[in-house]
Parts: sequence; structure tokens; C-alpha cells
Amino acid sequence: GAGGSWSTCAIGCAAQPAPRDVAHVQFRARIAFKLVWVPADDDAAARLDRGGTVFVLVDDAGTELARGRATGKRLPALEERRANYELVKGSKYARAVDSVVARTTS
Repeated sequence: GAGGSWSTCAIGCAAQPAPRDVAHVQFRARIAFKLVWVPADDDAAARLDRGGTVFVLVDDAGTELARGRATGKRLPALEERRANYELVKGSKYARAVDSVVARTTS
């Protein structure tokens, strides 16, 4: 419908078979996009992104919309970027990130 809202709470977004985060449960809405940081925890991801600055934007189906590399000095702490991926790990939102890492390291 017309209009929209903004929600940053992603807790529950990796629930199966359907996301159980604020956007989906409280607002009964789909998301326009979700920013997922590429994890810098394992060797494969580290080869892609040594500083934990690569991210992927995905839509509500988990399809990659765009990807980029954050620049500047005002990034979320690395622990927060890692936690962002852990929140979506194993879900449709993580598929695009996992695919980027797999393609880069194979």
C-alpha cells in the first residue's frame, strides 16, 4: 500500500518458516531491504573483506539488490557488524552473503 514505516529491529528475522521480526509480525509488512554485513570471522570471508566493511542489501525474499563497501571512520563496531550477520545466519537473508563469500573463495 501507500506510505511506509521504518523498523530496525531484526530480532527473529531468521525464524523458519517465516520471519518473526517487528516488520513481519507487528506491522504485517514486507521489508524493502535489509543490510547484511559480510562476516569477517572465517578465513573465506576474511579473504573477501579483511576489515569487515563489505555489505549486501537484500530484499524480503533474500535476493541480492546491491552490494558495497563501507568507507569512512564512522562504521558500526566490528562486533556489531558480526552480530548483524549472526542474526540472519541460516536464513534467506544470509543466502546472498553466503553466495558472495562462496564465489569469491572458490
